[in-house]
Amino acid sequence: MSFIKTPLWRSAPMQMVQLFVQIEAAHDTVDELGKLGLIQFKDHNKDVNSFQRYFVNEVKRCDEMERKLKYFEDQIRKEKRIEKLLPDSLLDAEEDDTLQMDELEGRFDELEKELKQVNTNQEMLQRNYNELIELRHVLTKDAVFFQENPNLVESHQLDHSAKSPLLQDNDNILDTGKQGVKLGFITGVMNTDKMQQFQRSLWRTTRGNNYVKDARIEEDIIDPHTGEDTAKTVFIVFFQGERLQQKIKKICESFGANIYDCPDNSFERSNLLQKVSVRITDLTEVLNRSKEHKKQLLLNIVAKVFTWKKKVVKEKSIYHTMNLFDYDVGRKCLIAKGWCPKSSIETIQFALRAATTRSGALVPSVLSIIKPEDEPPTHFETNKYTRSFQEIVNAYGMAHYREVNPAVMTIVTFPFLFGVMFGDVGHGILLLAASLALIGLEKKLAGKKLNELIQMPFDGRYVLFLMSLFSIYVGFIYNECFSIPMNLFGSKWTLADNGTTYTYDQKTYPFGVDPVWKGAPNELEYYNSFKMKLSVIFGIVQMTLGIVFSLFNYLNQKGTIKWINIFTQFIPQVIFLWAIFGYMCFLIFLKWGYNYRADLIDPPFILPLIIDMFLQPTTAPEPQLFGGQHIVQYILLILAFASVPIMLLPKPFLLKRIHEQEVLAKQSGHHHEEEHDDEALVIGGHDGEEFEFGEIFVHQVIHTIEFVLGAISNTASYLRLWALSLAHSELSSVFWERVLIAQVESGNPALAFIGFCVWFAATVAVLLLMESLSAFLHALRLHWVEFQNKFYLGNGYRFTPFSYSKILSGEEDDV
Repeated sequence: MSFIKTPLWRSAPMQMVQLFVQIEAAHDTVDELGKLGLIQFKDHNKDVNSFQRYFVNEVKRCDEMERKLKYFEDQIRKEKRIEKLLPDSLLDAEEDDTLQMDELEGRFDELEKELKQVNTNQEMLQRNYNELIELRHVLTKDAVFFQENPNLVESHQLDHSAKSPLLQDNDNILDTGKQGVKLGFITGVMNTDKMQQFQRSLWRTTRGNNYVKDARIEEDIIDPHTGEDTAKTVFIVFFQGERLQQKIKKICESFGANIYDCPDNSFERSNLLQKVSVRITDLTEVLNRSKEHKKQLLLNIVAKVFTWKKKVVKEKSIYHTMNLFDYDVGRKCLIAKGWCPKSSIETIQFALRAATTRSGALVPSVLSIIKPEDEPPTHFETNKYTRSFQEIVNAYGMAHYREVNPAVMTIVTFPFLFGVMFGDVGHGILLLAASLALIGLEKKLAGKKLNELIQMPFDGRYVLFLMSLFSIYVGFIYNECFSIPMNLFGSKWTLADNGTTYTYDQKTYPFGVDPVWKGAPNELEYYNSFKMKLSVIFGIVQMTLGIVFSLFNYLNQKGTIKWINIFTQFIPQVIFLWAIFGYMCFLIFLKWGYNYRADLIDPPFILPLIIDMFLQPTTAPEPQLFGGQHIVQYILLILAFASVPIMLLPKPFLLKRIHEQEVLAKQSGHHHEEEHDDEALVIGGHDGEEFEFGEIFVHQVIHTIEFVLGAISNTASYLRLWALSLAHSELSSVFWERVLIAQVESGNPALAFIGFCVWFAATVAVLLLMESLSAFLHALRLHWVEFQNKFYLGNGYRFTPFSYSKILSGEEDDV
């Protein structure tokens, strides 16, 4: 398998390099390095304002071109049919090295002007078209309004003597015609969603002295500015008096209504309607031609817009990177410093030669290896299998340079601990099917923007795959499939003739738990004991592994600090942990290996034995699990207590002595530079810093107390493996027996079908989604807190080289 060959134990060895590049070859050199993605450049101008850097004008030029490209994309996305032709990402766009920035800039100016002119003309045509459509509906709807109220006088002459409200009752509007009162009216069109508030405002302003009729326009009107369909409504307002006329007009304007002059007799309305229909026909043809012209223009752009954008983004990233370099005016060259993997030096030099040849520069670029000025970045070579596990570790903190990487063991331990909490063959198979589906769709979904609920499991598809395999494996150990035991090898217990007692045939079930325990009267007691002990064993083993990893970190250190850490940290920590909790694990295995049934005695409880080990260290326990048990316990107790002061006292005094020796060496002139690790530099007071013994001693006290108390609390924390496994099993049993089996046993096929649907829905929603998420989070906590705190600092920073692939995929947003 390819992930076994990946060097994940420690980060890749890094080297600081310095580049001397002639100014005429700088662009091509950075371009070649961007294709490789192997150098993380340092910023020589971090104290310089961004507007005062050497290539700020080129960056501004690219910004302006990006703005125009964004405008082109927005126009394309408004055309739904054309939008489908856009690539999914910049990585999918074609390369075209023949494009020149000057040509592109002129082309963008022309296209922007043409598009804006087309949009202006189309917006004007659409607005005129909308007005004609609205006027047609006004003429049609008003004719209906007048037909519904034949007593309304069609005249604009107003009689100011009428003072009674128009809307006192429905008959009043008819009486006005008989009494000779002549009404005025205003008609127009507004957005449908504003009609209710519009009528309320009219009522309050006119104090009820108006009569409003409205009718929804069946077709949606296209907004000329946004291009979206808008629901419109035709309205007509009848009123008395010029004063009300002015008020109503102002209200119409405030609500954005379009007011139209509608003739006051049917003959003139008919003639106007015919003219409007003819103008609509002519304008429709002109508008269609305008839309077709814009469509062809956008089709010409969409074929190249992402190629252009890719070119501009790469160009901008080049000048942004060149702004990080120091400019030597005298030699007319750029000086750059950066980090790169040691294994990539030859590849980078080959790229520099290619860039020199490509640019035609007379002086080649020079690459030199220099002494590191600060802590190197951390870089792990990952692939699609290991990347997800590495990101789980990185979410806690990035390893500092050459620190042991927890991801190596996390690849196995994380899905295993998940399986311990989620162990069930049936549920594991369902998870396996989901993970295989995501892996099968890998090529189709990779690089696409997915829904957040799909993106997360897709990114962790290989984590999910291993989690499902371990769930199936542990499910076979628990002998559970949807909470049902599997009698694969035949039970080793036989029910006696009396139907109440079992006899044991003195043979062990070949693999996992004997199925007879499922449903037994003491089922819960047995599984509690079994899973609780397993949780403690797994916890002690993983925490011990964390302490062993700390040894690897110490061996990677330089100078005497390595041996100080080994003898005052690693060795006493192992002794303390195994003198107490390792001994408890030994007792668990010893108890499992002894046949107490043959001797007809009850097996002893281990927890009281451990408590008595502290309370009565010199007293022999009854019964003893092995000869000389009290002597062994007494020795282990002495070792555990003796390891605490060893962790606490020697290290601060030894660091103080080392510091004093270095000071004396400097004063005598015999000081030589020696590599020290971060911890020695920080708490040891090197490089001229004052040695703070009190601060170092307090730090060591806190570290010792944290380990001693953590050994107890962390061990107890692993009991979550038992608790979640038990909860998962019990929930699964309830769903199976109470929801599914109860309905099947009723004998009603309809109830059985409903019961199956409810059971399946509950299994997916609760057990596969909620329970799996809970087990995932608890496994995450066990790795971050209980495992990694034994050796992992996570105070480094990620290696982020200048890379086109990362920039174009959106992984870098600093360009």
